[in-house]
Amino acid sequence: MMISTAPPRQGEPLSGETRLMLRAAQLYYRLNLTQDQVGERLGVSRFKVGRLLDRALREAAVRIEIVHPAARLVELEDALTHRFGLRGAVVVDVAATGSALDDELLARERVAGAAAAHLASLRPAGAIGVSWGRTMLELAAHLRPGWTAATEIVQLNGATSRSARPTRAHEIVERFGATTGAAVRLMAAPAIVGSPELRDALEADPSVGETLTAARAAATAVFSMGVLGPDSVHVASGYLGDADLAALADAGAVGDVLGRFLSLDGRIALPSLDRRTIGLPLEELGAKALTVGLAAGAGRGPIALAALRAGCVTVLVADEATAAWVLDHA
Repeated sequence: MMISTAPPRQGEPLSGETRLMLRAAQLYYRLNLTQDQVGERLGVSRFKVGRLLDRALREAAVRIEIVHPAARLVELEDALTHRFGLRGAVVVDVAATGSALDDELLARERVAGAAAAHLASLRPAGAIGVSWGRTMLELAAHLRPGWTAATEIVQLNGATSRSARPTRAHEIVERFGATTGAAVRLMAAPAIVGSPELRDALEADPSVGETLTAARAAATAVFSMGVLGPDSVHVASGYLGDADLAALADAGAVGDVLGRFLSLDGRIALPSLDRRTIGLPLEELGAKALTVGLAAGAGRGPIALAALRAGCVTVLVADEATAAWVLDHA
């Protein structure tokens, strides 16, 4: 914390009371005297010293600045919490490495580590719903045994891959289960299917429907936010092709939450695609008591803001650049 006294305005005469105020501020803030000692020096009561110091702060004769390197992160957390009415926010510093790939990996690691620590401090009970993706896989790796005692870990959205690249969703769910001692429930379905009718049929089948019912009942949900583009896990997993990406971009999509692609205003960008998406709808996600959303890496600002506007997040964990973008564009 840095404390300084502001210089007097040019040409402004100092009254006796103003001089007394400045003298009290100098003795208290610069010489670190107690209010009793200041009062003895100036020949006034301790109560009078307190009033002088309050006036010095009120009139900006004294400026108090927090200069610790983490101060900006705390300011961003407070700003996010108050701006969006959140239960909490965690913002982490990610130093640039000079490599876009390394920056992305570092952001993912730092945000996942912070999320794991924050979850351990919250200790959510009962059933916990989880999504999948690269950041969620990193989060699962950071979880330590006993971080909380859950009864069940439930997969929130479909993840059976349509390509040779596995989504590794089962690893995430199983790691959450292994570190909490909870039973696990996987969702045996793709994220996106070919028609709304097929989605309805799959969700009606007990192998999917029972998991979806459990996902609805979970009081806590933990999920990451994905960007729109060729790097999306939905492209790598074979769910989206070039035509889908173009249609989503034309519709104003900025990214996804649980495979639900949102526009910047927090609305479903392409309802026709959403009707083919298997998993918990966002309106049901937003109804949960605790929803922890992770946004890590370049370009996550728009989807983080969209998710906040959609009301799906009660705790946001993000890197500093993402948090700053959200506040600048809110």
